[in-house]
Amino acid sequence: MATINLIVGSPVDYNEIVVYISIDDEVIALVQKEEGIDKIKIEIFGRKNDVQVYVDDFIKALNLAKEELRK
Repeated sequence: MATINLIVGSPVDYNEIVVYISIDDEVIALVQKEEGIDKIKIEIFGRKNDVQVYVDDFIKALNLAKEELRK
């Protein structure tokens, strides 16, 4: 099972808080709600090396980030 970490932040490029998703110490995505809570978007970061993540782990991380944004 992967280690999932969420980092909640408020970068200057965004008006709302964002959640960075880190899986096994690799930040792979940012989840944001700039267009509203019903239009949550994910930004997946490109890397020189491919990042492989199990689908179930990624879905779990996305759901945790979504819950965090709804607080």
